[in-house]
Amino acid sequence: MKTRPSFVCWQCERTFGQVVDLTGEPVLLLECPYFGAACKVDLAPYKQRVVTVTRGEGAGPDAVHYELPGRIPTSEPGDKTPAQETST
Repeated sequence: MKTRPSFVCWQCERTFGQVVDLTGEPVLLLECPYFGAACKVDLAPYKQRVVTVTRGEGAGPDAVHYELPGRIPTSEPGDKTPAQETST
């Protein structure tokens, strides 16, 4: 699923939007269009599993849904600590 969320650059703290594909790996590597800094985004904290129950069939695959905030914080690509969530 493609979407265009807003990200906050860890270096210059400006907000930018970028189209990203939310299928697959929950860690994104982006580039700030203003500062040119590489930005890492971990979407795992926003991931929610959706279970659909259907009558008469076996359990189907679980769907994944992301509940994203208005502005998603980024961190330095080599940083192991998660960035603090910012309010909108």
